[in-house]
Amino acid sequence: MSAAAYQIPRNSLAWMLAAQVAVIAPHVLRLPFWVVGVCLACMVWRVMVFQGRWSFPGRWTKTLLVISGFAAVPLAYDQIYGVEPAVSLLMVAFALKLIEMHEKRDAYMVILLGYFVCITEFLFEQSIPYAIYMFGCVTMVTTALIGLHQTQSHLKPFKTLKSASLLLLQAVPLMVILFVLFPRISPLWTVPLPSDQAISGVTDRMTPGSVASLTESDELVFKATFEGPPPKFKDLYWRGLVLTEFDGSTWTQNEEFLRRSVYRYRQVEPGWVEGIEYRGNTFEYDIIMEPSFQNWMFSLMVPEVPEDRDFVILHDFRVASIRKIRQRIRYQLTSHLDFTVQEELSPFWRYRYLRLPEDNNLRTAALAKEMFESAGSPEEMSRRIQIMFYEQEFVYTLQPGAADRDDSIDSFLFDSQRGFCEHYASAYVFMMRAAGVPARIVVGYQGGEYNPNGNYVAVRQFDAHAWAEIWLEGQGWVRVDPTMAVAPERIERGLEAAVQNEDTFLANSPLSIFRYRQLLWLTELRLQIDAVAHYWDTWVVGYTPEMQTSLLGRYFDDVSPKRLGTLMLAGFFLVLFVIALFLLAKRTRMPLSATDMSYLQFCKGMEKRGVPRLIGEGPLDYQARLIEQMPTLENEIKAVTEAYVAVNYRGESGRETMLKKAVRVLWLRTLTT
Repeated sequence: MSAAAYQIPRNSLAWMLAAQVAVIAPHVLRLPFWVVGVCLACMVWRVMVFQGRWSFPGRWTKTLLVISGFAAVPLAYDQIYGVEPAVSLLMVAFALKLIEMHEKRDAYMVILLGYFVCITEFLFEQSIPYAIYMFGCVTMVTTALIGLHQTQSHLKPFKTLKSASLLLLQAVPLMVILFVLFPRISPLWTVPLPSDQAISGVTDRMTPGSVASLTESDELVFKATFEGPPPKFKDLYWRGLVLTEFDGSTWTQNEEFLRRSVYRYRQVEPGWVEGIEYRGNTFEYDIIMEPSFQNWMFSLMVPEVPEDRDFVILHDFRVASIRKIRQRIRYQLTSHLDFTVQEELSPFWRYRYLRLPEDNNLRTAALAKEMFESAGSPEEMSRRIQIMFYEQEFVYTLQPGAADRDDSIDSFLFDSQRGFCEHYASAYVFMMRAAGVPARIVVGYQGGEYNPNGNYVAVRQFDAHAWAEIWLEGQGWVRVDPTMAVAPERIERGLEAAVQNEDTFLANSPLSIFRYRQLLWLTELRLQIDAVAHYWDTWVVGYTPEMQTSLLGRYFDDVSPKRLGTLMLAGFFLVLFVIALFLLAKRTRMPLSATDMSYLQFCKGMEKRGVPRLIGEGPLDYQARLIEQMPTLENEIKAVTEAYVAVNYRGESGRETMLKKAVRVLWLRTLTT
């Protein structure tokens, strides 16, 4: 068949265009604007070609479009390789192929590209709503494929959609078997995105107001699922970074230490674990962490050294990935909240944890030295600082106001006395160091929302927190949270309870559902939905080889690839057998209409007279054979056939009675012949 002779069925083309719009829509904000423009222009061009208003592009036009499109993508991303450029190239190919679709094989190629584009969405998003949406897109592409073989289906386009839907639903059991039993590899959507996107979260530096700014977001940071009951809310201190360096206004981590430990993929002072004495309860938990494009991870105190070498536990008890976390990750930890460090603090680290700038915050330094002279011990010094925060008119607020950049701690302690957790932690650590007590700041999250439907704690950006740790001889590092002295409700119930009087919780996000947690029915609904999403993330998105082995190991001793292959084949045959039985059970004879009954009566009568109707023989062919065999009944036979053809093939109404009458006349005539 020549290109000019073939015409893509209207129904198939319509579903192709609809599917193209649907699969491109989620990518619109990720694609360069010109790629979206090319897709829309090609769709319009194709419609005009179908209507006969425009012609197909010529050879040189197509060549120019292809070269321009494929050259513009690397220029837009400043690179050739990567997920985002590859998706853009696929979109360009998807669009350009549409306007050179002459023959059926071209339509097959467009449909195949449509399936690939559907898959690319999972590189960026794997939530349940997106999965449902992509299933709808696959259904539309399949509908276009079926419509390609139904030239008359434009009369009933939704009948084609129904066929595609039933076809895909029948494939769901096979898909489930394949998903569960096929040997697992790293999912395609774990391919890291190339760009360091601006992800909100704790950073490697802390200035006045930096932690408070995180509370404006309800974005999820991670979910922690516990093997048993989780710790109490006030004990949920999720460590992220340890900040040791201070320049008068900003706290930062020790970059030299980070380079030696994380970037070289090894732990510093690997024997530090031997000096820890664990006490109390042990908590085992599983964390699903959202991408942060940073190295640090989150854990409770103090984590045991894991077997997984993709991340390390450093001597300051923080967990760090050897690579930047560019996609959602899952890891397991065991923590001990009660412990003692038996080792001595080395001179090197004692120096680092005591170092302060000499030319700023002088009033605070003088106050600390004076206070320590009367306190006499680090424990008493710590207690007195907290009493100062409690007894004086210090205010815990998300709106502390501007502070002096050079003397930020002096400005906070002696002037404003208004601050957030970072203000109190910074002032506390500064005063302890000035008094000669090693101290450091820990930045992470505190608390989280417990979901009983899934036994996990969801930690969000507004749970961001900063606290302090001091070194006490014979005990090691001890957590001290100065915020507890000013706003104990923040530690015991969360940020919302601590700032409810000033109404600043998510003030810049009036549509956030977390602002309405006093509505119990809404909260319960949200927790139910979130639990479903959590199970999806755990058992579908996060279905790793280890999880597969663990799941199948409950029922089978052998989970080798050979055994998995056998189980898959058995499952396939079982599903196909059930589907076949279902389809056979539904096979019933179509009820015959009155017209068909009359004509069937006519055919049986002729069969008795020795002229049976052949299989597949049409009414007109049967009529010709009957007249040849029984010429005396020519008029009666023609009357029956004409009436039947008029009703069944031309759709003429009112001829059913004529057919019955013609059949009766024929029988009367046969009786007299």
